[in-house]
Amino acid sequence: MEFHPSHVITPELTRFQASKFGMFIHFGLATFSQDEYADSQADLELYQPTDLDPEQWIRTVAEAGMKYAVLTARHQQGHCLWPSRFTEFSVKNNKVNRDVVAEFINACQIYRILPGLYYLLGWELKHQSVMDPVEYEAFLANQITELLVNYGPLFVLWLDIPFDLGHDSQNVLRRLYNVIKDIQPTCLIMVNCSEWEGQSIRSRRATYNFKDIDGPLVDTWPSDLIDGERTFPPEIGHDPHLVYQGQTYYIPMETCETIGHCWFHIDGDELRPLPELIRIAESTIGRGANLLLNVPPDRTGKIPEASCRALLEMGTSILQLLDANV
Repeated sequence: MEFHPSHVITPELTRFQASKFGMFIHFGLATFSQDEYADSQADLELYQPTDLDPEQWIRTVAEAGMKYAVLTARHQQGHCLWPSRFTEFSVKNNKVNRDVVAEFINACQIYRILPGLYYLLGWELKHQSVMDPVEYEAFLANQITELLVNYGPLFVLWLDIPFDLGHDSQNVLRRLYNVIKDIQPTCLIMVNCSEWEGQSIRSRRATYNFKDIDGPLVDTWPSDLIDGERTFPPEIGHDPHLVYQGQTYYIPMETCETIGHCWFHIDGDELRPLPELIRIAESTIGRGANLLLNVPPDRTGKIPEASCRALLEMGTSILQLLDANV
């Protein structure tokens, strides 16, 4: 069956827009290799959180007044935070072999936070580099299916680097969209293509495993949502009525930003001052987009106290902003 983004606002899109403020949680092997834009494969054994506490993450989400959370189930180094049966490169073979995705989902249920997962498509070091595009697409479909079946229902599934899937990237993206919707029709799909102001569908040249293949342009489509990575909507605000190939769709926007300057917890990264964090909220929520603020756990497996305090200090201003945009 062929699925498409919605032409009109739906209950799921209404719930997304009403949520407004969520937490991005980058955690995984890069936390321990201290290399968030990895150019080489890190050793599996580096992953050793000493006090892993996903419930603390989600308790912080709830205390900050956030409504949803998105966890990096698999990032660039290919390490999976769940015991995937499609790879040995996962927590099942770590000394700390806890199912982080399951604990994250359980914590979201306890605190009534809407759960989302991030799953990297392209620029992946462990598996994509040893597979041809057809094999890799099957691998992606199997892992995505595993997440949806074992950990659903999900509020949102966040797919990153969609243009790095070879010459057929556009059709691969369409087929993966259909896989997701066939299993969980109400799961919203976010396809990220990096910095964009959210007023049109972005295109990028197709690559495969970081390599330029002189491929065709790939649209960030189909996608239920549009992302501005570190990019705000225009001052007039985001208009979710986006035109693609002559048809109008209802596509809300989300901006993802960081409480510091890095996505993963990198030693020495400084938190942004409170006035800057408030300006970020005003430039996103105040302009009709959601704000997905990244607050990463450190190598203990907990969100540092300084990050928790900074986030909670945003509370009053954020609540006022949310009240103003009801």
